[in-house]
Parts: sequence; C-alpha cells; structure tokens
Amino acid sequence: MLKALKVILIVYGAIAVVLGVLQAFFPNVVSAMMNLGEMPAACSPGLYALAASGISLIAGGIFLIVAGTRDILRNILWVQFALLWSILFVAIAVFSVLMGYVAFSQAMGAIITDSVFFILLMVFYPWGRTED
Repeated sequence: MLKALKVILIVYGAIAVVLGVLQAFFPNVVSAMMNLGEMPAACSPGLYALAASGISLIAGGIFLIVAGTRDILRNILWVQFALLWSILFVAIAVFSVLMGYVAFSQAMGAIITDSVFFILLMVFYPWGRTED
C-alpha cells in the first residue's frame, strides 16, 4: 500500500511539473490545450498569472516527487498536501464552470485528473498507521 502511495505521489508530482513548465514558459500552448485560443499580447496580465501559477505547480510537484522517494510515513504531511491540492483544484475548476468563466469541456481535464488522484490518495492513505 505504501509503495502504491509513493508511485501516486511521484506521478502526480511529475504531471504537476510538466504542466507547470508548460504554463510558465509556453502559456499559449496551455491555452490552446484548454481550447481558450491563443492569448494576445494585450492579455499580458493573464499570461503573467498563468506563468506565476506554473511556477507554483513546479515547486509543489518537485516536493511531491521528493516526498514520494522518501519514507512516506515520515513525510505524511506531503501526502496531506497532495490531498488538499487535488481537491482544491477540483473545487476551483467546478467553481469556474459554475460561474461561467470556462466551459465544462475546458475544465474537464483538470476535474477528472485531480478527482482521480484525490480518490487514489484517499484509498492508499495509511489510515491509522504510525512510523513506530
């Protein structure tokens, strides 16, 4: 069970790093992937926000990868971080759809991916185990 949790953390972290690099350095690719179209130069605050969130994804993803390579029980806070991170991504994606900021088809990838990782993390979470 702990080995599966380690793999989940590493995969989730790797996906976050790749998406973060795309957001930070290739924001137009990300906007095309989300069917938003190419962002014009006049939308530079939006590009900046996308790049800044990309850096956050890179940092969080690296920490998840590192936690996944170490003793999972000693790094349980990173598992809890991944749980919170995934459910917050789902919440903001659903909220964005409900508010009409994006169509469901644009947020569907994030909703499905982060929901799956949340469920996997909950299933393999070491409930009641301690490092003793």
